Amino acid sequence: AGGGAQLAPTSQVAMAAILDDNTERLSHKEVEQRRREKAKLYFDELRALLPCGADSKFDKNTILQNTIAMIKQLQAELDFFREAKMGAKRPLTQPSSTDYRQSFDVTRQPLCFCGLDGCVWESNSSFCSLMGYSKQEISGLSLLNSTAPCDSDASSQHWQRLISSGMCNCTFYCHVIRKDSQQLLVNMDLNLIHKKNQPYCFLVATNPTS
Repeated sequence: AGGGAQLAPTSQVAMAAILDDNTERLSHKEVEQRRREKAKLYFDELRALLPCGADSKFDKNTILQNTIAMIKQLQAELDFFREAKMGAKRPLTQPSSTDYRQSFDVTRQPLCFCGLDGCVWESNSSFCSLMGYSKQEISGLSLLNSTAPCDSDASSQHWQRLISSGMCNCTFYCHVIRKDSQQLLVNMDLNLIHKKNQPYCFLVATNPTS
């Protein structure tokens, strides 16, 4: 009385519970905000480490995809240098570069290595058979010039976009022209290989659709 109405003990307990609940919600919100800020910093750091650089606009899934591809590529390069360093000390059970080269040539998957200009550096027997050339003839062949005119512009854009975007691979359909002028529809799988964080060459896999 005289000092204003006072809350009953039960009301005071309820008010305290509400305040505690609001404080807890605020705390969870702050924690979640800090977690997102920290995750963003990590993704920004990953983006900056990729060949595409910090200015790229890749979403998080694309950043993770390209990061995994880069790690696999770096691991392959590390294995190669380890093998070269071991030399004659390499265990017999460990594949050599000769083993990899033989596997590349005998696989039924048409494969070739190309420079950034799309000219063939090296190809396996399956790729030569697909295109109708011998290994001597196909060396230096431009895959861009061997693409049918109806698909030439779109195909060239895929090649250039892969180099400029920093992505590691893309797949598209196009018609390629064999030595005998026959056109084949293939599913072309381009894989951009980096060396010292710079685009170096392409590993191209071609799969005929029929």
